[in-house]
Amino acid sequence: MRFPAFLITLLSLLALPAAASEMRSISGQIMVLERLALPEDTTIIVDVATSGDQSLVQSRAPSEGRQSPFDFSIDAPADMDLVLRVGLRADDEMLWLSEPRMIAAGSDDLDLGSIRALRAPQMGFATLLACGNTLVEIGFLPESVRLRLNEQVLSMAAQPAASGALYVDPSNPASSIHMKGDTALLKIDGAELSECSLARPEVDFTQGVWNISAIGDKPTLFPSRTELVLFADGRVSATVGCNRLIGGYRRHGGILSFGRIASTLMACPDGLDEQERAFASALLRIDGYLLDAENGRLTLTAGGVPAVQARK
Repeated sequence: MRFPAFLITLLSLLALPAAASEMRSISGQIMVLERLALPEDTTIIVDVATSGDQSLVQSRAPSEGRQSPFDFSIDAPADMDLVLRVGLRADDEMLWLSEPRMIAAGSDDLDLGSIRALRAPQMGFATLLACGNTLVEIGFLPESVRLRLNEQVLSMAAQPAASGALYVDPSNPASSIHMKGDTALLKIDGAELSECSLARPEVDFTQGVWNISAIGDKPTLFPSRTELVLFADGRVSATVGCNRLIGGYRRHGGILSFGRIASTLMACPDGLDEQERAFASALLRIDGYLLDAENGRLTLTAGGVPAVQARK
């Protein structure tokens, strides 16, 4: 059963170029093939990034109890190459994402038909390898890399190399990736993909420490010491004035989600315990982010609404 396409409120993560006055509609249908009932509070996610994997426009909409498939439609700049990801975010660590799809510049509206969304693996701060016309999503974890392509997830372990960084699939040595700077030689089952280049976003949130300034619509208590650190390998460490919270996150373009958070068990002064619970609860609802690098501001969003605000 199909449902009417939801209309999307665009969130601008980057100022659109002055020349990008012409927009076009990109539409399609998100499909999850797993046989399960999605929770009523599932969020429908659409993210459009630049070819350099910098999130450009995004949308979040409630499923309102509907089940797969879901129609989507979003307006995006017509005069630039884009990368599209669509998916669903449910409770706990349930995240389904399509593989990134390249959208060539063009003025005509585009209907992509059915797009399959799969359970997203832990990849930390995932970015893209462009191998000719093929996009490969790659995440750097401690001592390994994880790749997502052709509905497969490949984990490759670090190996000694005369130069650069070499990673090999322990279960299939015919699959490997040899990184040298921003270029890579990728082999899948012995087949060599055309030379790949790494898309490094111009700005990311893994640089330095963020001071948490607000949780929801409430400023953090003063003078409590707050901080949020997101590491490129998918680890997160934070405090809002008392205990240390640790866990993991996944970033794909403008899509962001956190796993379950562990905490130390110190007794907190009045007010800080409530603030801590609100912060941990907010992290579990996060599905995106807004990054204003020029002014040193990071906003974590849930359903398109600011949930946590931080500054450098």
